[in-house]
Amino acid sequence: MTTTIACSDIDKASENIKNRLFELASWNLCLPEKRLWRYKHFRLLEVKGRFVDQNNLDHDINADLLIFASRHQSEVRKEPLITVHYTGVICEEGRQLNANTLALAAPSALKQLATSLTQYATVGVLMEATHHGPYGLKTPSLFVEIGSSAKEWIRRDLGTVVAQAILSLDPESTRRQCATAVGFGGPHYAVRHTDVLLRTDVCFGHVFSTHQLGCLTEKRISEAFDKSNAQFAYFDRRSAGKHKKPIEHMVRTLGYDVLTLADIIERKKIPWDQYFHIRRTLRQNGVAVDNTYVRISLKLQRELSMAGSSVHQQLNQVHLDPLLIKEVQKADHDSFKQMAEIERIVYLESTDGTISAIFVPADVDAFAIKKSLVEACIAILKRHCEVEYLPSQSKLYITTRKFNPRLAESLGVSRGPLFAKLARGEPIKVNDKVIKPEDVFTSVKKVIDLTHA
Repeated sequence: MTTTIACSDIDKASENIKNRLFELASWNLCLPEKRLWRYKHFRLLEVKGRFVDQNNLDHDINADLLIFASRHQSEVRKEPLITVHYTGVICEEGRQLNANTLALAAPSALKQLATSLTQYATVGVLMEATHHGPYGLKTPSLFVEIGSSAKEWIRRDLGTVVAQAILSLDPESTRRQCATAVGFGGPHYAVRHTDVLLRTDVCFGHVFSTHQLGCLTEKRISEAFDKSNAQFAYFDRRSAGKHKKPIEHMVRTLGYDVLTLADIIERKKIPWDQYFHIRRTLRQNGVAVDNTYVRISLKLQRELSMAGSSVHQQLNQVHLDPLLIKEVQKADHDSFKQMAEIERIVYLESTDGTISAIFVPADVDAFAIKKSLVEACIAILKRHCEVEYLPSQSKLYITTRKFNPRLAESLGVSRGPLFAKLARGEPIKVNDKVIKPEDVFTSVKKVIDLTHA
């Protein structure tokens, strides 16, 4: 894999990085007429003029990756900073532009470069939203920039940091595919996206700040996914504004996932292709996976993480009575989750912790899993309340004791601390009379029909 580093003769930061590259490695001038230098799998191209005008730069250089070593200038963030970003323009002065104005992204390379920069640099490292040109290139490309003012452009230490990070790029790693997101929302300096990039195994393609979202159409979003080779969207939910819902809708209409940081972290060790397959299969079955967590049990996770293991197959739903699930989770939520983790299942969990649906891979005996889950649920309930199970009738009777405020008041107990003690099951004394919890608790009996549980 050949990586070409473009350095501009009118850009002081670019010249700084170029000089540091020449200091760190032994380069050979291979094409004098083009000012093209070679070191291992790297090429260094000296460019005349501005980078934004170099739409045809890659036509004759035959590179697999193009890195623009550049300067960064900002009136918003004036501190020393190194930034990375992709190029492309989607609107000018609020006016939408035609498609094909986004460059081909290089997600694996940008992640590896940003990671190395954070290791070498003593200044901040941030990913920026997609902006400016060139965008007519046929080669995946990215910008790495020294900023944020002229005094940083010529700092030798910053030039060395960028040069080291570029030369540390591993050709095999930059070629490797990674789980890639298109980013939406947030400020131009994509702080939250950068955090996800560096904290997780996720890569990023094009990123659009909140002020760019109004220019995005379904066609432009599709272009961003195509040119990023991305599988899902990630939103800075705190600042995506009014455009969040319509853009999420367009993303899903195009067949892509929208994942949160919790989704990314909870995926744990499951291979990404397996995880996306599970979500896609659930959607195809008409199951709403948005605004809920798709959980994969520990037992199934271990199976999927094994080399050669695959769940690229249909998922079948295990129908458990929602009331049964509710009662068990209310009685002992932790035990219920532990029970779920030892089965080969996929389950949906709402943000309040309620499990709303359970699925098993097609090669798993759904009836056996259901039987095992029901038996485990009954065992949990028996530890916390009075339970009577009539297998012949497929009926489960649950008797619980509940504090009755009216009974307590009828015995002269005033609302307040004494109420709370009784509710906790502690006896109290009122006017020299002992009132026991059983005096103010009533039994509530519920029946669950397990025929279709």
